[in-house]
Amino acid sequence: MRRFLSRTLCKIDTISHWSGNVMAVILFVLVGLVMFEVISRYIFNSPTVWGLEASTMIFGPFALGSGAYALLHKGHVKMDIFYERWSERTKAIVDACTFPVFMMFIGIILWKSASYGWQSFLIREHSVTAWSPPIYLWKLTVPLAALLLVLQGIADFIRNLTFAISGKKLT
Repeated sequence: MRRFLSRTLCKIDTISHWSGNVMAVILFVLVGLVMFEVISRYIFNSPTVWGLEASTMIFGPFALGSGAYALLHKGHVKMDIFYERWSERTKAIVDACTFPVFMMFIGIILWKSASYGWQSFLIREHSVTAWSPPIYLWKLTVPLAALLLVLQGIADFIRNLTFAISGKKLT
């Protein structure tokens, strides 16, 4: 059972790591897009109709999609004043105890964003700007990012709970 659990958690970690790599590529696209818009606007005095909206549409998935990667690499904010002084096992116990709050918060985001994204998909929603791009696919990235965060959160919870109970880490 322990071996199966380790392999499953490793697969979840791989997905979270892969999503972080995708977000890194998206960041380069975003930087290029913003640079293009700034150069067009301030050097050539020819702003685009779509630049700001496109960068906003790209930044949303980037910010949300980075959550699972950040959780995998312990990049989220903690109360380090207390947390850093605790033993590894105490940290695992506290992390396992705070997991229900995490799941409630991310679960609500997943539930509401999935409903919101699905409704947008059903009507093939477009932006109301002059450019009018389809936005339903972008809205569906929110529940996808929340799902990745839920998976990584469950993986961390299993690791923390196992370590808190047995004193042995799952790899």
